Amino acid sequence: YDRTILIDETIGTLTSALGEETLITIAVVVLFLLHVRASLIIAITLPMAVLMAFAAMKWYGVDANIMSLAGIAIAIGTMVDMGIIVLENIYDRLAEEETKVEGRESRDRASGKAEERRRIEVIRDAAAEVVPAVMTAVSTTIVSFLPVFFLTGRDYKLFAPLAWTKTFALAASLIVAVT
Repeated sequence: YDRTILIDETIGTLTSALGEETLITIAVVVLFLLHVRASLIIAITLPMAVLMAFAAMKWYGVDANIMSLAGIAIAIGTMVDMGIIVLENIYDRLAEEETKVEGRESRDRASGKAEERRRIEVIRDAAAEVVPAVMTAVSTTIVSFLPVFFLTGRDYKLFAPLAWTKTFALAASLIVAVT
């Protein structure tokens, strides 16, 4: 059977879902954090993670069929959550640090490099604080697909592409969120 039209429609649906999810993410982050740059960082993570998932599909020889593309489409909502959790914690810690620095503003201002080093340290510590929880959340979702990988015959052929691509997408989103 020639499924070219069906695959093209599915890719179109995935593309529009990715675009809509990106716009919604930007709006939500701007509304809650009131920070446009933070929302753009999150918006960039989604296409990067999808691109990494497609690269993993190519690497592992997973075909782009309806089920595999559905795995990415299903994972989109979860993928953006990882970045938001990490970013929100970083944002809170930076806000706390700025409040501390403003309290010491009467003294001579610290050198720009020392201030930048302290900012990077705060970002690293804030990310490290939530990474274990994010990794646990992603790991439990990935582990829940293990039974699919043990299927055989038709069942494996039908459901394995979805499980593989969702696993790739979640792992990619974890990598993007952590880095």
